[in-house]
Amino acid sequence: MEKIKKYFVNKIVVWTIIFVLLMLFYLVPSNNSKFNYEVTNDEIEYESNVVYLMDDDNYVSKVISYFNSETIVDDIKSKINILINGDSSLKSFYSLIPKGTILKSVKVEKDNVYLDFNKEILNVNEYIEESMIESIIWTVTETNGLNNVYISVDGELLKELPNSKKELSMPLTREYGINKKYDISSLNDIDKTIIYFSKSDGENTYYVPVTKITNMATDKIDIIIEELKSSINAQDNLNGLIPDNLKLVSSNIDDNKMNLVFNNYIFNDSSKKVILEEVKYILSESVFANYDIDEIIFNTENDKNIDRVVKK
Repeated sequence: MEKIKKYFVNKIVVWTIIFVLLMLFYLVPSNNSKFNYEVTNDEIEYESNVVYLMDDDNYVSKVISYFNSETIVDDIKSKINILINGDSSLKSFYSLIPKGTILKSVKVEKDNVYLDFNKEILNVNEYIEESMIESIIWTVTETNGLNNVYISVDGELLKELPNSKKELSMPLTREYGINKKYDISSLNDIDKTIIYFSKSDGENTYYVPVTKITNMATDKIDIIIEELKSSINAQDNLNGLIPDNLKLVSSNIDDNKMNLVFNNYIFNDSSKKVILEEVKYILSESVFANYDIDEIIFNTENDKNIDRVVKK
């Protein structure tokens, strides 16, 4: 009788443990999401923040770092610190500002940001000096409402790149470009189009904005679609995620909304009429970077209002 009693007690204990483990499995959220908006460490929740660091292919890349800041100035200081010293959680990416550089002061006035560094910033490698400027501009202006960046060294505006002596015109804005690609036949009618590409470091997906510089009389949306087609930039290790047989049938802007009409190759699964989230992301980020609109509506010739993305 005692053995039977002990047997049932053991059974109850085992099933109780299994029940608790199952509850934990279902109640604790998965951390496999491509974009984690907060992480917890030692009971502290850290917010996600965008910074631009260099990847193994020498692209200035949009990546996520986690930290907390109470003010815009604190936020900028934390981001610049990562651009100088890197982030141990982002092992596949590299900082662009020389080690030993000190951010002496930060001032924010309306949509203007004033950054004053010590002279160590002038010791940047000649091959990445332009990328360094791009990473500073794009990291700082990632904060909504900040558009113009002024860089000074010991109180003096930085008027040229340290090595090439290429002129820098203040304020610096995203018009400066990033990961520039040139396709020009003359210096007349220069136009810039920003296209976002997808990449992976083996563990995480991240995004690379490229500024395509042309003097062709082509609508930006047509340039975006053409550049994102799978074979166009495959040799540059950039993934546009869009099949070569995708066709943009038409596009129009009405009431701050862009309507895009595609053929059925926009679908990942035409039977379910599903557009991949990553395809929507790189398309919408590219469109919002080039057009002053609030919303994008995805359509095909036969199906209207399949999906939509609202600008954040």
